[in-house]
Amino acid sequence: MVVLVFLIFQNSKIEQNHLSNIRKLEEIISSLHKKQLYLNEKVAISSDYDLNYKNKLKNLSEEIVELQNVFISIINKKN
Repeated sequence: MVVLVFLIFQNSKIEQNHLSNIRKLEEIISSLHKKQLYLNEKVAISSDYDLNYKNKLKNLSEEIVELQNVFISIINKKN
């Protein structure tokens, strides 16, 4: 009888410990999910910025080449 009471008590402690661990795990998973969403937003912003930067740099390079061509044609006309 004493063993049965002891086992029931131990089982109850194990269940409580298990539930506590499950709650902690759920909190960790929730925290990781929030962090993942935050990082996904950062990646999206970074990707948009990178694409925008590359497009602007390409346009600037094309304008530089065009101005160089104009400059060369002006120099050739003066010679």
